[in-house]
Amino acid sequence: MDLENEGMMSDYPSRVTLYGQEYMFHRILKDDFFSLNILYTNASSESYVLKLSDFRFVLGRMLRPFAAWISRREYTIYRMVADIPGVPDLGPRYGKRGYFHRFIEGQTLHEIERQIVDQRHLVAGHQDVATHGTGLAPNFFDQLKTIVDAVHQRRIFYADLNKRGNIICGTDGKPYLIDFQICVPLPVRGGWWGGITEKIFQQLIQEDLYHVYKHKKTFQPQLMTVAEQLLAKRSKLSQQYSRYVWRPYVTIKRRIYPHGSNETVWYKWNKEKDQSPRTS
Repeated sequence: MDLENEGMMSDYPSRVTLYGQEYMFHRILKDDFFSLNILYTNASSESYVLKLSDFRFVLGRMLRPFAAWISRREYTIYRMVADIPGVPDLGPRYGKRGYFHRFIEGQTLHEIERQIVDQRHLVAGHQDVATHGTGLAPNFFDQLKTIVDAVHQRRIFYADLNKRGNIICGTDGKPYLIDFQICVPLPVRGGWWGGITEKIFQQLIQEDLYHVYKHKKTFQPQLMTVAEQLLAKRSKLSQQYSRYVWRPYVTIKRRIYPHGSNETVWYKWNKEKDQSPRTS
């Protein structure tokens, strides 16, 4: 593996050499609260994404040692799931805060929903979205669950399935899962502590599945089975998590960064809202 860079553009290179091929900077995919995501393409139209962990707010550079730790942690988790079909191929590390992965051509569920809303003048997230057609294959969410199940088999709680921007419908019609930054590995443990962590893990699995079927309920309610409808209801644990963890976290983050990590920042404080919805 060969990795080089030339002509630094701010915090990222204008060109990189991956596996003996030169890739040129194409565009910034997303610049949000936690990271900078840059697309590189070679002469054969093959593409990689460079994800640089960073805190994209005033004085965020002071936290770069922590961002480096976050990046190393995410890369370690990504390596645990990199061979799962539906997870983009993992590339090499870049410096202390970055790594590459394959770019998946397609649209996120967030982008698909916004297109439907724009075209049909519907309220985002309304169930009527599905009545106008989504372009998603009937088995799209079955395939997504297969990916999520495989992640769980590696003893990993994905934790961020509520964000539709993390789920891509590729041009091949298949689902792809990206962004493993806040995933939580829970290895098997022995003794009484192992029994407790296993119960916790099983509850967390249900939280991931809740979001899978919450999305299906939004996009394909007519295909929901009775069992899936039950899974699309929040558990008591999920309600407590939302009340005591997620909402306080968002409140604090909004004080630092008014529009949150779902806002695209194209350059410093020139902001363009991404509005990527998080389901409740």
